[in-house]
Amino acid sequence: MTHDYAGIGSIEDLQQAAREQAGYDDFGGDGYVEGLTVLLDSFEKEADLTPQGKAIARKMITGALAGRLTSEAGFAKYPEHVDVPIERPIFVVGLTRTGSTALHRLLGADPAHQGAEMWLAETPQPRPPRDEWSENADYVRSDAFYRARQANEADLMKVHFMGAEEVEECWRLLQQTMLSTAFDTIAYVPSYTRWLAEQDWTETYARHKKNLQLIGLNDPDRRWVLKSPSHVFAIDEIMKVYPDALLVRTFRDPLTSMASTFSLAEQGGHGMSKAFDRPAIGRTQLDLWSRGNAQFNAARARYNPDQFIDVDYKDFFADSVGTVEKIYSQFELPFTDEARAAVQASHEASLADHRRPSHRYSLEEFGVTAADVEAKFAATV
Repeated sequence: MTHDYAGIGSIEDLQQAAREQAGYDDFGGDGYVEGLTVLLDSFEKEADLTPQGKAIARKMITGALAGRLTSEAGFAKYPEHVDVPIERPIFVVGLTRTGSTALHRLLGADPAHQGAEMWLAETPQPRPPRDEWSENADYVRSDAFYRARQANEADLMKVHFMGAEEVEECWRLLQQTMLSTAFDTIAYVPSYTRWLAEQDWTETYARHKKNLQLIGLNDPDRRWVLKSPSHVFAIDEIMKVYPDALLVRTFRDPLTSMASTFSLAEQGGHGMSKAFDRPAIGRTQLDLWSRGNAQFNAARARYNPDQFIDVDYKDFFADSVGTVEKIYSQFELPFTDEARAAVQASHEASLADHRRPSHRYSLEEFGVTAADVEAKFAATV
C-alpha cells in the first residue's frame, strides 16, 4: 500500500500524473526520489497545508517531474546536445530582492545572449524559431497559464513579472532533482530545509548543463545568461561544472531586501501553508538568505576574482544601461550597438505600468527587527 502524503498523493501517484502530463515515462534514474520523499514528509508533518496548499504542492511536484521526463525524452531524441559548448556563461547570483531579475533580463536582451524562457525551463526542448512558438503546444499551454496569472495576480506580477516568453530563473531546471529553495520559500518545511543544506549540488548542476545544451541546441553560439538566488548556495558546484563562469553579484541593504523578501514569500505562498505565518516567514527566510550570503562569500574567495563583479542596487537603478556596460567591460565582452539598443529597449519596456513595482513591506510585520537583520548579516556582507 502506498502512502498518500497529506492529500498531495503518493510518490507513485505523482510519478504517474507526471507521465500523463508529459507524455513520456523515462525519469532517467531515481536520483530525485530521496529529495521528493523528504519534501513530501515535511509537507505532511510540518507545513500544515491548506486545501489550496495541497493542490499547489501537487502541481509544483508534478510539474517538476514532468519537466524531468521531457528533458530525458529530449536527451534521447537529440543525442548531439552533448556536443553543444557552454562557454563563459553569466550567472546573476544576487540574493532575493536585490535587482537581480531586472538585471538578468537586461543582460538577456542582447541578441548575442540567451536565457531560459519560462516555457522552456518548464518543458525543456531545443528552442524553436520565435515565429513558430505559437504552433508549439507546450508554449501555448504555458502562455495561457501566465496570461491568466497576469490578469488575476496583478499585485504579485508587479513584484515579479512572469510570462511564458520571459527569460526566467533557472531554478525550474534545478528542481528536476528535487533540490530547490523554491519549496522552502513558499511553505514551512524545516526538515527539507535542513536536508537541502547538506546536499552536494554537483549532479544537479551537471543536469542543469545538459538542459542548457538541449534548449540551446539551435543557438550554440549565443552566450547563456542565468539567474537564481539559490545559486549562492552552490558556487563550488557551479565552478566545478562551469569553470569559466562569470558571476554577477547584485546586492542591496539587507534591511530593505529582507523586508521585501518576506513580503514576496507571503504573496508567493498563496496561503498554502498555515505554519508559514508571518513570524515563521521572517525567521526562516532571514536564516536562509543570511546563510546563503555567508556561503557565497566563503566560496568566492576560492576563485579568480576576475570572474566576479558586484552590482549595487542603487547604482543599477540610477543607470541601468550603464551598469550593463560596466559588466561587459569587466568581463571583456563586446557591447555592440545592437546590444546597447536591445538592452535600452528592454529597459524601457520594463517601465510599463503593469510591470512597475508597487510593493510595500516592513520587517516588523514579520516579527523581525533591524537588529535581527544586522546581527545575521554582520559577518557575511
